[in-house]
Amino acid sequence: MVSIAVHGGPAPHGALHDAVDWGRVVVATAARGVVVTLLGLALWAAAPAIIGWQPTTVMTGSMEPRLTPGDVVVSRPVPSDELRTGKILLADDPDQPGHLRMHRYVADGTHGTIVTKGDANPQRDSTPVERSAVHGVAFLRVPFVGTPVLWLRDGAWVQVATLVLALTALLALCTVDGSLRRLAGASGDDGGEDGDDDDGDRAGDAGSAVPDDGLEARDGAATRLPSEAPGPSTVVDRRALPRLRRLGGAAAVLVLAAAAGVMLPEQAVAAPWARTTANPTSTFGAGTATAATAVTCTANGDGSVDIGFTYGGPAAASFSVVNTNANTVLATGAAGSTAPIRVTGSSILTLGTVVTVKVRTNWAGSWYADSTATARIQTALVGTTLSCA
Repeated sequence: MVSIAVHGGPAPHGALHDAVDWGRVVVATAARGVVVTLLGLALWAAAPAIIGWQPTTVMTGSMEPRLTPGDVVVSRPVPSDELRTGKILLADDPDQPGHLRMHRYVADGTHGTIVTKGDANPQRDSTPVERSAVHGVAFLRVPFVGTPVLWLRDGAWVQVATLVLALTALLALCTVDGSLRRLAGASGDDGGEDGDDDDGDRAGDAGSAVPDDGLEARDGAATRLPSEAPGPSTVVDRRALPRLRRLGGAAAVLVLAAAAGVMLPEQAVAAPWARTTANPTSTFGAGTATAATAVTCTANGDGSVDIGFTYGGPAAASFSVVNTNANTVLATGAAGSTAPIRVTGSSILTLGTVVTVKVRTNWAGSWYADSTATARIQTALVGTTLSCA
């Protein structure tokens, strides 16, 4: 009798099973890659603290776009005489005791102090920093690692819970190929045992006086049925080992997360000018814009006029003469001076008319107060000569 062996491709259900197994391997490998990346970022953020460098979580947008909230910046200690303009410094905030300021060194202040400014702020910081208050110079930026710290400070519990669930799911995905790895490990163990049995069989065959009447399947070669049942210790070890691996990986993640949380407690809270900062030790009073009074007009021999006024309020930035009809500024006096303001004909475009003017008290920005008293200026029909009407 002639036997013919016919070899065909895998069954459809076998191919589908293989595809699913490969998908499990890919998903688990990708999840482990993400975990390794997160652990690497946490180590980059926390490990420098071992050598005396200071990791700090950025809490505001005053240094955007260079530094964004949630970034962790590692500052390197530098002697005060080596501080240079243009560097980002971490220092004690003189305006908020107990807080840190992370701003750029832009200029030298009085008495050896340092003037700082946030890149996103329109103005420099109002209070300079003492050189002795500087902790270090920003050296390393690890993006987004401190975002959970930001969420905890703001009470964003939904984001915190979502992050916890995402990390739990990620750790679970790392184990989806666990049965395949256990099967591969068991196959390797069986292969070693088969080799030993094969050697023993060959040795037994060589030393046996019984003739070899035919071929006999080796123990475990095809049926995978061992000649003797495994002992209880073998079963316990094989089942416990993957569990121990998973527990060890989870423990490592928790330990590193706890270490990062311990090493990143400090926060650089230097809010931009558009934000409100709390300072319970200060008291504030409302300022009142005071208007000028007793506005007068005095003609000069050169064709100009002087607009005088009386002012009895707190010091103002400057005073201006304003056309009440067009609400345009005709002239502005010297900063802080209450002397009469000279108006020339070149500042008044309308010829041959009477212009009513008032005096404006200028404060910071667009804060001002206009006088209710007015004066009248007569313009010439031809030329730029002015007189009082």
